[in-house]
Order: sequence, then structure tokens, then C-alpha cells
Amino acid sequence: MSNRGQKVTKETKKIEAEETVDKKAGGKPSAEKKTADKKPSPSDKTPNAGRSLWLTLLLTLTVIAGLVVAGWLGWTQWQQQVTEAEDFSARLDSLDRSNSAMAQQSQQIEKRQANDIEQVQRGLSSIQLRLNNQGKRLAELGTTTRSDWLLAEAAYLARLANQRLHTERSTKNPLALLENVDVILKQLDDPELLPLRGAVAKDITALRLAGEVDASGLYLELNALAESIDQLVILKRSAEPAPVTQQPQTAVEQPKLQGLIKDFVDGISPLIRVTQRDQPIEPLLQANEEGIVRHNLRLMLEQAQAAVMREEQAIYSQSLAKAQGWLAQYFQLNPNAEVLQQRLASLGEQEIIQQLPDINGSLQAIEALITLRNSRLTAADNDESVAQ
Repeated sequence: MSNRGQKVTKETKKIEAEETVDKKAGGKPSAEKKTADKKPSPSDKTPNAGRSLWLTLLLTLTVIAGLVVAGWLGWTQWQQQVTEAEDFSARLDSLDRSNSAMAQQSQQIEKRQANDIEQVQRGLSSIQLRLNNQGKRLAELGTTTRSDWLLAEAAYLARLANQRLHTERSTKNPLALLENVDVILKQLDDPELLPLRGAVAKDITALRLAGEVDASGLYLELNALAESIDQLVILKRSAEPAPVTQQPQTAVEQPKLQGLIKDFVDGISPLIRVTQRDQPIEPLLQANEEGIVRHNLRLMLEQAQAAVMREEQAIYSQSLAKAQGWLAQYFQLNPNAEVLQQRLASLGEQEIIQQLPDINGSLQAIEALITLRNSRLTAADNDESVAQ
């Protein structure tokens, strides 16, 4: 109910209260009250006012509801537009990323294609160069003379001498090959080859001065010495002498025997010379100890053989020195052991490392001469082509 209706009810209640008070007092109502009664009461107007209020309220609620619905619809449409805009921007971003990825892939493909094209061009250029070189070579072979063939053979022999020197580590075969090179150059009989022959002679001299280490001979000799160890004799314990039975001598024979012994000693004493040994004689060995000594001697000689093949000078010398020491220690008073010891001493003084000189001078000189001749032929062909 509205405030106006409440006020009308309050006034009617107030008038009714005054009338009850007047009736109780026993008087008549005044003229003013009668006139007031004759006036239309506010309660007659309340239904119309209430209807208007309800209509106003209903319209207000309807307007508010419409505004709310319109706002909600606008908000939903705005949210939908926002989501659509976000989706559109996301699609644009994805399209941009895909375009950039495709651009990068296209760039990589272009680079690969450019690299492939460069490689193909390089291969074609190398093939063209090879074809040109082969053509020049064929042209040179058509005009090759006997001297060119001999120079090519000399270059091959010089190259083979260098290889043999480093693989065989021997000067024998390289020296023979370089001597054949000198014979070939001598057959050419060309004054232009004199510096080349000088380089070959220098390498030949270097090989001859280097000497030759006979590794095979040393190996075989050490093997023979190792086999002869079993033939050496170590001092044995002498058998105990049998007891001699002495017969009693007469008193007459005893002075005569003593005189004879004294004369014998006086006559032989100038022939006997006593020498002092620097090293004491070792005690006699048992049978198992003798086998160990012989095995150790053979082991040292085999170690020296391996050192010869590997060109290890220090191990070679130490092995032979140990073998000499054991011979002097355990094979005393043995002529064969002394001979073997002397031979080991002489072998220990030998040099087993083969000195390898540098013989590249002859090969470099031959190759330089061949290159010079080829350049001359090429220049002559170019001059002829220009003249034509």
C-alpha cells in the first residue's frame, strides 16, 4: 500500500475517535464536524489511486525488465563479438605463423637448390678439367719421345728406391735402384741432365756412406751361439781318489827318495808361476741349477735377437752384457766359454740401428725436369694455336 492510502486511513481513524469522544461526553457534534462528514472521504479515492500506483509499478518493472533483457542481450552479443574477434585474431596469428614457416621452408629449399646447383657446377667444372687434362695427356703421348719414356722410368725407379728405403730399412736395394737411374741418365747423353745426374750421385754417395747393418746375419749368428750353449761344460765334482796302500819302505830307500823329490822340485820350480784371480771361483752347481743357467743364457740371446729386428740398441747391448757375465761366472776354466764370451763382446760393440739418409733430391730433380719439359710442350702448342 502507498503512503497516500496510509494517510487516508489514519485520518478516518482520527475522526472516528473524536466522534466516540463526543458521544461519550453527551453533546452533539458540532457543525464543523457535520460539514466535515459531508465532505467526501479520502477512502473514496483510494481504489483509483491504488490502481494507478499498480499500473505505474507494473510499467516500471516492465521497463526495468526490458532494460535488463536488452542489457543482457547486448552483453551476450558483445561477448560473442569479442570471442569472434579473438578467434579471428588467433586465426590471423596462425596464418601469419604458417606463412612465416612456409617462407622459411621456401628459403631453405632455395638454399638447398642453390647448393645443389653449385655442387653440380663444381662437378661439371672438375669433369671438364679432367677432360682437358686427359686431352693434353693424349696429345703429349702422341708426341712422346724416347727420352721422355726413359725419364719416366727413371722417376719410377727413384720413387721405388725411396719406398724401399723406408719399408725395408736397408740401403742395398735403394742403392741398386739409384745406380740403375744413373745408367738410364747416362744413356740419354744430354747436357741438360748434368744437374740431375749430380743429384743422383749425391744420393748414391749418401747411401754408401750410411753403410749396411746385416740384421739377418746377426740374428742367425746369435741363434747359432744360443744353440752352442748346451755344448758348454760346467765343472763337475771329481771322483774321490781311490785309497792308495802304502807299503813300508826300508830305511835305506827313504833318504834316496827324498833326495830325488828335492831335485825334482828344484828343477821344476822356475817353470811354475802362480797368479791371483780377481774373482773367486763359484761353487759347483746342482743339475737343476745348471739347467736354469743355460735357459737364462738362451733367453738373453733370444732377447738380443728381438732387439736386432726392432733396432733397439740399448736392449741389445744389455742382453749381450748379461750373457757375458753369466758365462764368466758359471763357465770358468772353459776354453769354449771364453771363445763364446769374446764373440759376444765383439757383437755387443756393433751398431744395429740402420741409418737412413734422405734420397729425395734425385726424385725431386727428375720430377722438376719432367714438369719443365711438359710446360715447354704446352707453351709450344699454345704458340702454334695462336699462330693458326
